Amino acid sequence: METMGSLYKQHSSAKGYSQVYARHVAMLLEGLDHEAVADIIGLFAVAHDQKKRIYFIGNGGSAATCGHFVNDLHAGSLRHGGGGFRVQDLAGNVASLTALANDVGFEHVFSKQLEGVLDAGDIVVAISASGNSRNLVAAVEYARTQSAVTIGFLGFDGGTLAPLCDHSVIVSTEKGEYGPVEDVHMVLDHLISSYFCFNRNAARNGGV
Repeated sequence: METMGSLYKQHSSAKGYSQVYARHVAMLLEGLDHEAVADIIGLFAVAHDQKKRIYFIGNGGSAATCGHFVNDLHAGSLRHGGGGFRVQDLAGNVASLTALANDVGFEHVFSKQLEGVLDAGDIVVAISASGNSRNLVAAVEYARTQSAVTIGFLGFDGGTLAPLCDHSVIVSTEKGEYGPVEDVHMVLDHLISSYFCFNRNAARNGGV
């Protein structure tokens, strides 16, 4: 958070802070690994074509991004004439989350939801600013045992999840910059989902 605090000290007026915050997020977007983004689009396209499922997992603000991502890939795609995706937001099922958290512990709320339903070739997308949430790590580790594809939308230095995920996009910031990282993750949602709205043949040509 030092960067954001420093920006505020330099520009403490509402307008000034608005300007420097926007410039900071724009800089993070400019620094994205767009090859990695394109690779993930290709993986989503293959999953769509092969009727594989894509599971999204995240905590807090990232849980909200999971729900938004699922909505855009399914309902948004259908609304724009696409075929929709077989997607599921594992962070949005309150009954399952609370039951598993109460019965087996919060660190297992996602891995236990995946047990018995995750198939080889399915995709698990972990969204996390820190990359260190134990429940996400446990789910990704389980997914790897099932030959599922693992993707991380991460921040800071990538954390524990970065080396565990098969593919990842890391929004590189100082540790603690949750807001800017989550802003960029939402842009990735809209970037990827809108791509499939505009390119309805993406599922048949590998995302090109």
